[in-house]
Amino acid sequence: MPSRWQQPFTVFQTNLQEIDATMDVEAALDVVESHGADTWLLNAGGISAFYPTDLPYQARNPFLADRPSGDLLGDAVAAAGRRGIRVLARLDLSKVTAGIAAAHPDWLFASAVGKPQIYHALYSTCPSGEYYQQRAFDILDEILDRYPVDGFFFNWFNFNERDYSEVVHGVCHCASCVKRFAEFSGGQDLPDGLDSPTFGLWRRYTETTKAELGRRYTDHLAARNRDLALVLNKGGSIVYQEGNNAFRHMAGKELWPHATAEAVSAHVSARPAIPLLVNVPAHVDSTYRMAAEQPEHVAQHLLQVIARGGNPSTYILGAPGRLPMTSVSLARDVTRFHRDHHPLYAALRPAATIGLVRPAGGWGRMDTLEEFRGIYQALQQKHLPFDVLPLGDLTSMSLDRYRLVVLPDVGPVGPAAAVVLDEFVDGGGNLLSTGNSGFTADGGAELTASPALRRIGPELSGKAVWSTYATLDEQSRMDHNAFDGSVVPVHGTNARCVWKPGTAKAGMVLAQAPWGPPELAYGHTATGDPAVASIDHGSGTSSMLTWTIGRTYREFAKTEVRDHLLRVLEPLAGARVRAELPEQVELILGRDDDGYVVHLLNQTGARRRSFGPHVPVSGGRLVVHGATGRATALVAGHELPTRRDGDRLVIDLPVVDLFEVVRIHQEETP
Repeated sequence: MPSRWQQPFTVFQTNLQEIDATMDVEAALDVVESHGADTWLLNAGGISAFYPTDLPYQARNPFLADRPSGDLLGDAVAAAGRRGIRVLARLDLSKVTAGIAAAHPDWLFASAVGKPQIYHALYSTCPSGEYYQQRAFDILDEILDRYPVDGFFFNWFNFNERDYSEVVHGVCHCASCVKRFAEFSGGQDLPDGLDSPTFGLWRRYTETTKAELGRRYTDHLAARNRDLALVLNKGGSIVYQEGNNAFRHMAGKELWPHATAEAVSAHVSARPAIPLLVNVPAHVDSTYRMAAEQPEHVAQHLLQVIARGGNPSTYILGAPGRLPMTSVSLARDVTRFHRDHHPLYAALRPAATIGLVRPAGGWGRMDTLEEFRGIYQALQQKHLPFDVLPLGDLTSMSLDRYRLVVLPDVGPVGPAAAVVLDEFVDGGGNLLSTGNSGFTADGGAELTASPALRRIGPELSGKAVWSTYATLDEQSRMDHNAFDGSVVPVHGTNARCVWKPGTAKAGMVLAQAPWGPPELAYGHTATGDPAVASIDHGSGTSSMLTWTIGRTYREFAKTEVRDHLLRVLEPLAGARVRAELPEQVELILGRDDDGYVVHLLNQTGARRRSFGPHVPVSGGRLVVHGATGRATALVAGHELPTRRDGDRLVIDLPVVDLFEVVRIHQEETP
């Protein structure tokens, strides 16, 4: 039978401290229900067991002695069951007490010189060792034999290469890691650091180990035949992510306001059949757990979760009411809405015609990430709906519903992905690449559909692209050092290419001229390189901007740069739903069985490191091409005025406060 976890669910997590062993479970459940949650995630075992465990390798919470029943987990599960609330049991096996560590030193993390990792008198364990590999099953079984829990969540399910204080301890060298890594790598030694030649293999080993453990835990729970959930970042039946404001990890300490929407979209695009839970902390950061986050910030993360098809989880520290977690005040509006519209979210699926490929490499390739983000913002600000497609998953997903796929300076895509993209274009899709997308290390074009045969020499960067420009407009007065229309700066990287016969070229790249002193800063001429090159391939078109226009937009924040990109992109996109709204309102497009579902997220309160109070937005409109029908504003709670304008359905929007969801009951027209 289908799993109940395939249907939408809403979670409230009480991440308890030891002193919460005496908490009032009925009062806690009042908060859970009031928040709109149908699932309660609370502590069970691991570092501190909140039930009277009989296993010698779990430490009982000493404060259980002050509880009449001596069993918080048992009381909580029984009370939740009476209310029809599901319970997910939280485990943290990442650390053990000194006594357990002394009895089982082979379970522990070991540094390169054999030292354990100790944090506040707790000893870090290793996923390669027996504690995770074998004893975890005993813990699961003890809880399952005693309590009708509905699933489990493993916290800090990772190799302990750094601790809570951000101290880097490096690669684990315990006996289990030495043995298992040698088997995995064909006899190679563990890496000593980031520069070690086997560090990449170590990363693959850790990810593989976590995924294998997750699958073993999942299979173990499935044997119980109770439709149990396992929430893990790797290998579980439900994938776990966090949406937070961990400012210490932000590049430049700047908030990327779309981080949660990006991550959820990437998951839903690549793995739509696997439920996703996104946990949003109500506190500022792990170093300030008692400081409540800005309420609008928590709400924005949860909005991005539900709009992109994830399941929202609000996370507070401690028993409800003990700490001032005022940040959940607006979050409650989002989670209650999600609860009240579970049937809609059960049928919700992405509906954008644009797929924006997210490059691999993450924080290690900030320049590439900035290119992606610049194009992301350009699309978001102009309300062109898009989905995020992880580069590493292109070969396992269908691109059939997209009209346009964008490759933002992703570098080599690999032979398998090149075949997928070639087939996409051949079948009628459009492809737009920027920067060094789709070139091999030696400059060869990977895609048959590419307008380029090869790159001429290496990429140009730094001073080699200073004072270089691109224009899509006719420059009839260039010989007189006079220019018309739009001329935008080229920043980041640029490349020169040999083009295939039949390539259509538009605009031009203007060659460098002196940038100083001002008296000599003139003399730009046409390089012969186009601003954009395009070629037909099969039934589709492949276009290329050889420079990093996304990075340029991120660097200069010039509307003119964004509009240069959109002049190239929009004719290829085939977008059917647009909005007439300020750029600070994000449009996320989905559909259910009845028509389009449009989430409008009011982000007027975006700040450097968080979201603050928003400004209500009025006077907006939605425009749907090729459709007739009616529209309902689900937050405002009423039908919206609509009218026909040629082949367009125009919908007048209500005031958009924190968010609005518009359901368009449509009838397609040719």
